Amino acid sequence: MTMLNRRSLLLTGCAATLVSVAPGARADTGGAQGRKLVIIILRGAMDGLAALPKIDDADIRGHRAALVDPGAIKLSDGFALHSAMPGLAAMYSANEAAFVPAIAGPYRERSHFAAQDLLECGEISQVSADGWLNRAMLKAPGVYAAVSIGPSQPLILRGAPVSATSWSPPVLPEASEDTLQRLLDLYEHDMVLKTSLSAAVGADMIAGSMKADGMGGRGGPAQYVPQLEAAGKFLAQPQGPQIAVVSLEGWDTHIGQNQALQQRFAALDNGIAAMKTQLGDIWKKTAVMAISEFGRTVRINGGGGTDHGTGGLAILAGGAIKGGRMLGDWPGLKSSALFEDRDLRPAVDARSVFKGLLRDQLGWASADLDTAIFRDSVAAKAMGGLV
Repeated sequence: MTMLNRRSLLLTGCAATLVSVAPGARADTGGAQGRKLVIIILRGAMDGLAALPKIDDADIRGHRAALVDPGAIKLSDGFALHSAMPGLAAMYSANEAAFVPAIAGPYRERSHFAAQDLLECGEISQVSADGWLNRAMLKAPGVYAAVSIGPSQPLILRGAPVSATSWSPPVLPEASEDTLQRLLDLYEHDMVLKTSLSAAVGADMIAGSMKADGMGGRGGPAQYVPQLEAAGKFLAQPQGPQIAVVSLEGWDTHIGQNQALQQRFAALDNGIAAMKTQLGDIWKKTAVMAISEFGRTVRINGGGGTDHGTGGLAILAGGAIKGGRMLGDWPGLKSSALFEDRDLRPAVDARSVFKGLLRDQLGWASADLDTAIFRDSVAAKAMGGLV
């Protein structure tokens, strides 16, 4: 597995340069026929109910009225999309986006790290050393290649040597407020380090608020554009990979959720639009799936945010997606219907969607998906009709 980390390169033009020299970037000689797949991991657990509220559910406002966006864009089936994502709403209207509410992997605890690892390795309870996409590459129906966008190769692609590269933006996104708070908590009893860290955080927050263009800084609406734009550049190359994995941090919203998600949703919307621009005509053959490790609590907490939950949301986009629809079943928000009386009950297994995309978008065999790629997962049937 080749690791590429060219922080000194400017983003403009860099993807083309790296793809042309990366040993993992080989022409497709299998069944992809120009089709592309992008997996976006939203790390930190995005609040799917904030992104896509079911505004006709009689119980939603009783649980979280302050977190329901009054300007949410009505879509279909009683759902509305947060107003910070007009680009995705337009894609939905153009049948280029779909949503899978109440989705989750088989994990039912609430640890970020365990949930992310299990989502990426495709296991039920025991984290493996290899990722499901790595195992999929070993069973690829052609000479396929993948690229990951981020500071390190994610677990989803780790394992046996496969045709995969990694690229990191020259300037990484700033740490989220939640990460900084965790550091402060870690040094709670070390007055020297805590004092220094608190002063640095305060200065950084002030500097971040002074961004002249209003687009940068922690949580700014362009924070995800470099990563997703780079993914589009890689995939658009004539000898480029078929698959891209992008990791986006900052979705753990325990406090001040409305303000934080306003920026994150806008950044995701802007990033997907930038990727579409870079892909050009290839967008027509591209399928994108964005998903978090789990969802968040249905009820609002005392800090104006939400805590770790279960049922979440998957966003599907791309010209290859059969969009303009909601996928799966809605479990409802009555207290009696909630998982452990706190979370949206899962109705769709994330592995089913992953399988459906691998099978129908890129040609993997169902037998391999059920056994070698997602081990012991026969019960999680591939979702058909996604593309």
